[in-house]
Amino acid sequence: MTVRNGAVAVGLLVLLAGCLGGLVGGDTVVEREYPDRPPELTEETVGPYVAEYEEVYRYNAIVEEETERIQEIVVGAGVVSVTPRDDGYEVVVSVGFYWTFGDDGSGQPAGIADGRPYEATYFVNATATERVGDTL
Repeated sequence: MTVRNGAVAVGLLVLLAGCLGGLVGGDTVVEREYPDRPPELTEETVGPYVAEYEEVYRYNAIVEEETERIQEIVVGAGVVSVTPRDDGYEVVVSVGFYWTFGDDGSGQPAGIADGRPYEATYFVNATATERVGDTL
């Protein structure tokens, strides 16, 4: 997948998720569990695993950092590249996200926070999933 295709996929995912609404609602938004590493790491399995892992990473960071009542969190990640290394894979994902918060008195959000899109880099092998850094 090219960088452009990854960015388009993330953009479409975030837009579609916004149309679905209410993905995470109510009074309590709690941290999510990280996905299990695939039983067999290949170029085909490691990319989607890292994309899901980064979605949980960003989601949980918002839950931990936001001080207002969160109504909805939407995070979308797409694979930009997967590069085999001697002892694992380097994976780059493109990420877009937003969340709604507060209450305007009618149950609707008082505001929306759009996160700046970024790329995150991971190293993954049979024993580790390491977030190397991001462009945020």
